Amino acid sequence: MPNLPNQSVCQIHTHLLDHQHLRSSFGTCARPYLPKWTKRAQKSQKRDKLLGRNRVQFRVMFLRVGQILLPWVKALSRRICTMTKVTHVSVASLDGITETEEALFCAFRVSNPDLASPYFSADFLKAIAPHTPGSMLARFHDGDEIVGFFAYQKRGQSLQPAGAPLADYHAAVMKTGYAPDWSLLLAAAGAKRLEFNGLIGAEGLDRAPIVKHRQIAAITDGFESWFAAQKARAPKYFKNLGRCTRNVAKDLPELKFEWTDVSPALLDWVLTLKVDQYKRSGMHDVFSCGWTRDLLFALAEQKSTGSSLRAGIYRRGDELVAAEICMIDGEDLHFWFPAYNPAYSRYSPGLLLTFDIIRHASDLGFKVFDFGSGGEAYKSPMTIDGPLCYEGQVGQALTLPLKSEGLQRAWLSVWRRAHIVRACEVSIKGQVMACLRLIERAQIRARARFAARLRQPAT
Repeated sequence: MPNLPNQSVCQIHTHLLDHQHLRSSFGTCARPYLPKWTKRAQKSQKRDKLLGRNRVQFRVMFLRVGQILLPWVKALSRRICTMTKVTHVSVASLDGITETEEALFCAFRVSNPDLASPYFSADFLKAIAPHTPGSMLARFHDGDEIVGFFAYQKRGQSLQPAGAPLADYHAAVMKTGYAPDWSLLLAAAGAKRLEFNGLIGAEGLDRAPIVKHRQIAAITDGFESWFAAQKARAPKYFKNLGRCTRNVAKDLPELKFEWTDVSPALLDWVLTLKVDQYKRSGMHDVFSCGWTRDLLFALAEQKSTGSSLRAGIYRRGDELVAAEICMIDGEDLHFWFPAYNPAYSRYSPGLLLTFDIIRHASDLGFKVFDFGSGGEAYKSPMTIDGPLCYEGQVGQALTLPLKSEGLQRAWLSVWRRAHIVRACEVSIKGQVMACLRLIERAQIRARARFAARLRQPAT
């Protein structure tokens, strides 16, 4: 570089890059001479300008990539950690559980507070085992030691939790410090996928599941304290509830509440109304297969200190008006099958009965009232978000590689319907009839949408 005293490098840059100076010195058509070090300075300035302009976009892009990759990294790390602990999985019939295994199962369950639900009682599993087709019990091993259990039923190439679709919650009951390895379970069971809808614990999942909350009413400080808190959260709902209560007191003064055992006659009354409801709504009748009905009757006959069935009912003289079958275990009560006589629908007997069950059972010492993880609107005013549970699959993706939210919702609806049909119908005849009912339901809904469009005024 030539010796230019009293000038800094930056001044030389300015002198050489000044377009007007270059024109006057070299002419408008002449191409100025730029040393190599000046060209490098130009490229550096352009790069800095580009980065400065797009710095925000780069940050957003990196954040989005991180959000996408983080669940996969976590799942991979969990999978690696799990594979170092669970060495293999063995499977056997669910009704063949030994006393030693039952004791281990109960000990593992007690160590995990998230499993405080009647569905994880050993009594529940023993009651459903003889009536659930294809029911099996997986044992997770660390060497010669059993470190976990998972009860499932096999349907073709799919595994489902034992008792599905009646079992609202399910989980691998593991020893503290261990997590299930679902890939080892699939290999041991000879299946391609594991379907779940209400799984407690996301350890070992190979894909991001749909996250839900268990809807619970926690009566920790007494019924009146809970009632005041919920009324403050949803004043309109409880105002309407009070109006329904007054209407019942005025029109049906002889209506009585009872908390009772579930007799065969009561269970048959509830199931008959549920079947009628399924037919009206077009939903799959989960009791037409037979084994689900037998399972419930077996649970009703079970009178143990653990998981058992109880019911709250409204009776008007000798007439049953409403009933809700609940499953209880310890201080936990799970609302299961509600039903009411449609002739009394204007009084909202289902809502009133649920409220009366909470009031009565809380006085008996029940602390947690679980409404399940469904999104029915009537649950929100009475509940808060409880522990998480998950819906999805292991082994195959649940969602489709599509950007359309409408198509994703439609596909998820079809998957849920197929999950229920696959769980219930173990015969070819039942599966064919279920497909025909699905087509019939689609036709009914299409006609209803078409009729609604015809009723809309022309614009």
